[in-house]
Amino acid sequence: MASRGAALLTALLIVSVCASVAVGLITGQHLAIRRTANILDRDRSLQIALGGEAWAMGILSRDAKEGNRDHLNEIWASAPPPIPVTGGMASGKITDMQGRFNLNNLLLSGKQSPVDLARFERLLKIVELDPRLAVAVVDWMDPDSLVGNNGGAENPTYLGKSPPYRAANQFFMTVSELRLVEGFDAKAVARLIPLVAALPERTDLNINTAPLELLMTLTERMTREEAMTLDEKRRVIDGFVDVAAFLAEPIFKGKEVLSSGLSVSSRFFLVDGQVQMGRGRMRLFSLLSRNSSNLTVVRRSQAG
Repeated sequence: MASRGAALLTALLIVSVCASVAVGLITGQHLAIRRTANILDRDRSLQIALGGEAWAMGILSRDAKEGNRDHLNEIWASAPPPIPVTGGMASGKITDMQGRFNLNNLLLSGKQSPVDLARFERLLKIVELDPRLAVAVVDWMDPDSLVGNNGGAENPTYLGKSPPYRAANQFFMTVSELRLVEGFDAKAVARLIPLVAALPERTDLNINTAPLELLMTLTERMTREEAMTLDEKRRVIDGFVDVAAFLAEPIFKGKEVLSSGLSVSSRFFLVDGQVQMGRGRMRLFSLLSRNSSNLTVVRRSQAG
């Protein structure tokens, strides 16, 4: 009897081990299948997002052939509804990045640009941030080690942080880089992200696509109501034909206007493509540069 009991116990033990191994193999197989499916969904999402980028390039190319003025009533400025694709949904929009304040305009020939500095200080005040932060942004980019007056910060400030780091001493690559600049935190950057850009060269502000806050930076005494009036006018007339027509508006009468660096056309656009495919999500940001009707991709970034 004892030997039979031992044999039965051994058999049960073997069955238990085999079952555990089988469960482990099946679980591992399911995980591998799911992992492979996720990779395939991500790859398919990326290809669809790249297709959306190509579609946006076609829209912007045709737009350039129709005229040299860019405004918010054009096809590219209207976000299409989500589009069903095999196994998921895709959506996207095009944003004129020259409707935003270009942080890299703050530097002109290695020195701060007075006109752009004044404009950025006004923007900071409009979004309820300390205007002295503008000088810290200039110091972050300029090649010298001189601390700017009234809010500047150079390497001694950054080397004293934990962990220590140095000022970039070059143009911004992305707006999120502001998080590294003295005086900025996540909340401050969040307020600025819809209003600023980090473009690879100096650019003019497109007065036909700039949001109200950017229009208000053109003069010290423009109210939000006056900016809204300008916005309504430019939408009715499909954008101002030139900067002179814009500055001839009655709102500017008696105001000292920072008129340099303005335009009614744009070269840089951001395509924000989003794809939901199976269990995966893909978001592709593509910064495009348009020269006549030719478009090139300046840079891409992804978010899952």
